[in-house]
Amino acid sequence: MPQPPKLYHLARLWIELTRQIHETVAPDKQAQFGSRTALLMIGAAVYVSTVEGRPITAKKLAGFVGQPRPTVVRRLRVLNRLGVLERTGRGWRTSAKRMEQLARSDTRAMARTVRIAADRLKR
Repeated sequence: MPQPPKLYHLARLWIELTRQIHETVAPDKQAQFGSRTALLMIGAAVYVSTVEGRPITAKKLAGFVGQPRPTVVRRLRVLNRLGVLERTGRGWRTSAKRMEQLARSDTRAMARTVRIAADRLKR
């Protein structure tokens, strides 16, 4: 696999941090952070699998983001209607149009935010 784009690393970091925060804050609860956050998380997880070159199924995605499969399926359909994701066989991937938009996006501000947080955590 060629060197992934910077946004790939940030998306993976965001997913892992969100999962860890949820497990820390509400380990015994099924509470979620809200539908928008869930949509972002699902979109980021599908982006990660797209960059890795393997579409992700709703079942695997549900396990990865820690949400019930029916909820993930509903949110996948919303993202599909918005043109963010597309179905490929039994899996999902980020649409080509969205991949182009992400490739043109400026990730410097996000990287700076992560660096600042990392510097603060070192203290």
